[in-house]
Amino acid sequence: MSFLGSAVRLVDSHHVLIHRIGEIKTYESTRKLFRHLERDTGRIMAATVSTNGTRFFISFTVELQRAIPGTRAPERVIGVDVGLITLYTGATPDGEQVLHVENPRHLVTAEKQLAHAQRISSRRQGPKKGVAPSNRWKKANRRVQQVHAHVANSRKNLIHETTSMLAKNYDVIVVEDLNIAGMLKNRALAKHISDASWGEFSRQLEYKTKWYGSTLMKVDRFYPSSKTCSSCGTAKAKLSLTTRTYACEHCGHTVDRDLNAAINLARQGPAGASSVAGRRGEVRPKHQERGVKAHPDEASTETPTLVGV
Repeated sequence: MSFLGSAVRLVDSHHVLIHRIGEIKTYESTRKLFRHLERDTGRIMAATVSTNGTRFFISFTVELQRAIPGTRAPERVIGVDVGLITLYTGATPDGEQVLHVENPRHLVTAEKQLAHAQRISSRRQGPKKGVAPSNRWKKANRRVQQVHAHVANSRKNLIHETTSMLAKNYDVIVVEDLNIAGMLKNRALAKHISDASWGEFSRQLEYKTKWYGSTLMKVDRFYPSSKTCSSCGTAKAKLSLTTRTYACEHCGHTVDRDLNAAINLARQGPAGASSVAGRRGEVRPKHQERGVKAHPDEASTETPTLVGV
């Protein structure tokens, strides 16, 4: 159900007045939006009320005047490598590890509970042509939806916390431009890659770096960050996914695989290396025309400060 203009307005930071429904108390605080409305720096264009079967949500389309900060000087640089065992590994160009987030595997953790709820729901009289679903099915189906909602909310909360911390505390964030759609074709890892939600992590970094004046840089997907030694720069010909520790045959350097990749990514920042090596230390012929440096997505804008949120 959608409402336009004055049909929806905020009474205070915890109450919404909806036309023909009345005043409703919100579970979460809306103080940030309410302050914009009080200062006349924002206005509500529309609102949509929806439900997932267990809870009701209201989402606002808002026009805000937001001051976009200028791009900060690249003093604090971090390279972030994403994975399935360790979800996020961050390091500085000098090799110091500053970020380590284990993969909580939200979906895998909830699979047993989800299977139990789905088994109960399958034994109830669900919706069929000409047959209304039973109340017991509705109740059982709500349990299934609650499990899915909990997994999605937990996943998104972790991503928000991590991306906000990175955008606020680091001037340049370097990540890989991963071909996630291609990775999902691997049937053995598709579920785990989807659960990790690397695409959402990158999407949130893109707009949060603009909000806080930091810079997001994406390294070419063919750069062998995991195969390159962070000590001497020698690239391995092959490195299987089961090998979790990088051991260089050339200089004898030994380091965690994800940390090694994060260090190499950090060094591809503004003061990073000038070349990107492919397998066996060479760029694949079909990709020789690609840029050899990380591609910056500057966090500043020349557009007016009126930004729709």
